Amino acid sequence: PLLVSFLYSTIINHPTLESALSFHLANRLSSPAMLSTQIMSLIREALDADPDFRRNLRADMLAVRDRDPACNCLPDVFLYFKGFHALQTYRVAHYLWRSGRRVLAHYLQSQMSQH
Repeated sequence: PLLVSFLYSTIINHPTLESALSFHLANRLSSPAMLSTQIMSLIREALDADPDFRRNLRADMLAVRDRDPACNCLPDVFLYFKGFHALQTYRVAHYLWRSGRRVLAHYLQSQMSQH
């Protein structure tokens, strides 16, 4: 019961895995320098621009679930595993880097390394 609102806002309220990822990562990466809504927009842009990102997101979740003995289910990977979050943030930052937005790529990397 304590985490119902967290689970609803992070997973259940979203129509797609990509939407949920954008929301969750943006909330983890936001700071006074950059709002979560701005970061969410960047994440969605990266996801929309690269079909491989969407496929790799799912493959990454399955790989963590299958290989990490501490993992019981896919929602655990999505919600709590920092390595998974770091990898998805890397994918967004890599997209930004290739798009010439290197300062934003560095910002995201820096924010993720603080968590």
